[in-house]
Amino acid sequence: MKILLSFFLIVMATTNVFAAGRQITGPYTPAATPALPGAEAQKKFVLPPGFEARLFAAEPDVVNPVAMTWDARGRLWVVELYEYPLGAPAGAKPRDCVKILEDTDADGRADKVTVFADGLNLATGILIGNGGVYVGQAPEFLFMQDTNHDDVADVRTVLLNGFGLDDRHELLNGFIWGPDGWLYMTHGVFTHSRVKIPEASAPGVTVNAAVARYHPQTKKFEVFADGTSNPWGVDFDRYGNAYVSACVIDHLFHMAPGGIYVRQGGLPGNPYAYELLPSIVDHKHHMAAYCGVCIYQGDQFPEDYRGHVLMGNIHQSAINHDVLVPNGSSFQAKAEQDFLTTADGWFRPVSEQVGPDGALWIADWYDKYPCYQNARADPEGVDRSHGRIWRIVYTGDKPGNPVASRPEKGMNLEKQDVGQLIGLLSHSNEWHRRMAQRILSEELSSADSSEKEQARTALSTLLASGKSLEARLAALWTLHSSGLLDSGNALDTALNAKDASIRAWAIRFASEEIRRQTGRGEELLDKIAEAASDSDPVVRLAVATAARQLASGSLTVDTAPLASVSVGKLLVQLTSASADAKDPLLPFMIWMAAEPAFAKNPEPGLNWLAQNGATALPLSGILARKAMRRICDAQNDEHLVLAAKFLTAVAAENNSLVVAALEGLIEGQRAKPRVPTVGTRVLFAKLRESENAMIKERGQELGALWGDLASIQATLAAINDTGLPLEQRLQSVKMAQQLKTDQTREALFKAMNKPGALAIPAIRALGQVGGDAVPNELLHSWQGFTPDARTAAAEVLVSRGPWAMALLSDLEAKKISSLELPVTAIRSLGESKDEALRRRAEQLIGRIRPANADKQKIIEAKKNLMMSGEPPDLDAGHELARKTCLTCHKLYNEGAEVGPDLTGVGRSSLDALLANVIDPNQVIGKGYENVMIETKDGRNVSGRLVENTDSRVKLLAAGPKEEVVAKADIASMKTSELSVMPEGLEQMPDKDFRNLILYILHPPQEK
Repeated sequence: MKILLSFFLIVMATTNVFAAGRQITGPYTPAATPALPGAEAQKKFVLPPGFEARLFAAEPDVVNPVAMTWDARGRLWVVELYEYPLGAPAGAKPRDCVKILEDTDADGRADKVTVFADGLNLATGILIGNGGVYVGQAPEFLFMQDTNHDDVADVRTVLLNGFGLDDRHELLNGFIWGPDGWLYMTHGVFTHSRVKIPEASAPGVTVNAAVARYHPQTKKFEVFADGTSNPWGVDFDRYGNAYVSACVIDHLFHMAPGGIYVRQGGLPGNPYAYELLPSIVDHKHHMAAYCGVCIYQGDQFPEDYRGHVLMGNIHQSAINHDVLVPNGSSFQAKAEQDFLTTADGWFRPVSEQVGPDGALWIADWYDKYPCYQNARADPEGVDRSHGRIWRIVYTGDKPGNPVASRPEKGMNLEKQDVGQLIGLLSHSNEWHRRMAQRILSEELSSADSSEKEQARTALSTLLASGKSLEARLAALWTLHSSGLLDSGNALDTALNAKDASIRAWAIRFASEEIRRQTGRGEELLDKIAEAASDSDPVVRLAVATAARQLASGSLTVDTAPLASVSVGKLLVQLTSASADAKDPLLPFMIWMAAEPAFAKNPEPGLNWLAQNGATALPLSGILARKAMRRICDAQNDEHLVLAAKFLTAVAAENNSLVVAALEGLIEGQRAKPRVPTVGTRVLFAKLRESENAMIKERGQELGALWGDLASIQATLAAINDTGLPLEQRLQSVKMAQQLKTDQTREALFKAMNKPGALAIPAIRALGQVGGDAVPNELLHSWQGFTPDARTAAAEVLVSRGPWAMALLSDLEAKKISSLELPVTAIRSLGESKDEALRRRAEQLIGRIRPANADKQKIIEAKKNLMMSGEPPDLDAGHELARKTCLTCHKLYNEGAEVGPDLTGVGRSSLDALLANVIDPNQVIGKGYENVMIETKDGRNVSGRLVENTDSRVKLLAAGPKEEVVAKADIASMKTSELSVMPEGLEQMPDKDFRNLILYILHPPQEK
């Protein structure tokens, strides 16, 4: 659960480590104040003028609330998570339960509590619908029913299983009904699931960081959008766009269907996007621990708040506030002043939703610890005695004014007739619209034909002439989710609506109609094709989504050829209409729609690019770059010939399309060049004659990879040509590492011995080029290297057994001191498979302590060091951080992206930081393991796996250093039990270590 963030985040310590007489209170620092009674906690809240916090329920009526929802009567249903985080002991009855909280006397406070279900174990999600209650209890997704109507569950059915339990604060969660009638949920990055129907023999759907969804009628489960970190809840804006808040990384994402987003760790399910979509924020709030998200669409707050984003921040004990600003087919989020803050450090908001009263409801875990890692060291563990449900209401200039928790005491929307429910689709409070849609969808699916027809007529009228966009969209969504959109004129009305969001949803629904083979396939494909040139990017995004679904969906024999032709037509029109590539989503989504067919047969796409690409820039350039990458990953000689022919056809054109295509091929060939089986002499002659300097340079680089003699000679000459721009020379070094010749080695030897920016890249390139002369040259030049160059040289030398022996020989001869070796090189020697090499390294360097050694004493000693002495030299600490930590991590936008961004991770207290630095292998998140590869030519490389396609893998290591290895060249690949982060930083002199740690803990940017 998000309350309990990721494996890096411990607890915020506000202690000033330099203040005399004050102590940092331990590695699991709780809130500094005791728990407050509800009435006292209420007084601590700071809200904008006119707002008040009202306590709806508190302990003992509710404890450890983790999820909540409402029924049609306006009663609140809450999941209590007692068994968090370990689960119930074997043989003991689990204590998690589902409670119904009801305000029977309309005074705004729950006065009736009913236990609907108990005996649950690690229950984290809840939603009502279809005559029962959906409950998430990993590894299962349950459906509970009360068949005798006594408010107690008497039937439990497992709908899905296979949900992971790897990380207990990242389980399935955040259930909500989507506009399309699917049940949506969120799932964290370090929990790994293979979800399937229990009786199915298939392996299941792979899920980690994602928004996923389940269809209650078809029983289909799928990933809706991939990525982020540990989202805890998803919500939809007035247009039906999905949003999640995320931890550690950026805090807010607009999740487009089929999108693949930046993630905290691990690899996306589809490696052929060749980019990850970013968040929509340009700012950060306090720390990085978000839980829940609400796009406010109630009617109790002032109108100015409608559409604003409210997110729980459990480390800040606050509700943060962002505003959405349209940005093409997506949005940008701008920071507003925090909506709610408090001095009560126990406030832990885990869910924020609009209730039947239009107010903001908050489930408050209420615990002294923000993270379960903290609580594990405390004998008391997670608090099991507190919990709160708050309502934030607006009273304006009438403080204390009563605000009922639901519109009427006896309300029950399920008893309203169809006409009344359709009327609620125009309600100003989203709660009523969503509830009415859900009930209508369920009732109309089993209604008789007469009632269905009456409902269709009424809903179609509302769709055409509803007074608000919300009402018109609700009518469309209800027609679809109730199965009434597949006949009549409603879909045509929506496809021709003046509102772009209605047209967009109509496109998505039309695509589903085609895939369901309802008989209107050709007609609807024409409609979608017409929309591909729509002036509004929101509609074009829907067309791109539909095209992707049609390209990869299950179609009949009769429909598939039609769809194949039409998808190509859609993509052509989409590319022409979106050629400026300014939209933040469309280039990505257009490629994702094109990729399945292109991978099978790239010829039609390449022909179109050759004929039309120059007039569709810059989007065509983006597509060309990815197209070349995909051809390289396919490892198909015929496709590579097509790529060469395409380049030959466009080589004489002086535009960025040619540059992009060349760069895509160069990137795709980095692991192991694959030369086309037909001659390329004409191609490279044309590229050399280009008037565009960039085309000439990239052509030369590709020529070097493909064995063009003139290109190879020019590339090697460029390395040491001081008259050329540095960037061109660096690029030549990168290309040269693929050329394993004596001439290449000589050029690189010369470059590494010259002062300047080429030395280190040249040294690293030699590691890949190989050759018996390399270790001797590196060791001969050692004394002339800078400290950073020596680090690079040492890492290259330990990458091959014979080279490492040569290094150890120089250590033995006292030509090199072991103190000059970086920790990464020492660890590599200590982990070598060669026993003789390991023994010799231990004799010369000393015992290389295994990662699982007890380090608590070291941590305690270093903590005492931190607490003593004069104020640190932060400039010196910064320089040390630059050479050690920032070769892998970022801190306030400085550094590399090999490991997590330290700005919001791993340094929340001195104890957390020392534990992560001194014992980095205590807990390793999935995706941050050290992957070790031995190549067939004897080279050893390691790092974090960041790309894994059919043809190659890419590793990131400290430096930052990137290694791309062809799978055909891999002799062995294994995942270590160790983190990419090296051990041993604590071995530096005490003064240096103190300066480093205290700089990272409190950099100057934190005032």
